[in-house]
Amino acid sequence: MTKEEKTVFKLPNLAEMTDVEAIHWYTSEVVRLSKERKLNSEYGKALLGWKKKMNERLEKSRKEWW
Repeated sequence: MTKEEKTVFKLPNLAEMTDVEAIHWYTSEVVRLSKERKLNSEYGKALLGWKKKMNERLEKSRKEWW
């Protein structure tokens, strides 16, 4: 894949998931990719970006709760 080509992956919409659902989905995907030895794939990188957004949301929730 060249730099000009960018694959778009269908990742779940965080706004439509609870925190628990998001964590469960992400964990399941990481386990699956790890077993397939594909954590460093393009999908794995996209998943990492999704996780960063999830972590931002979780941190915001924690601050609002406390």
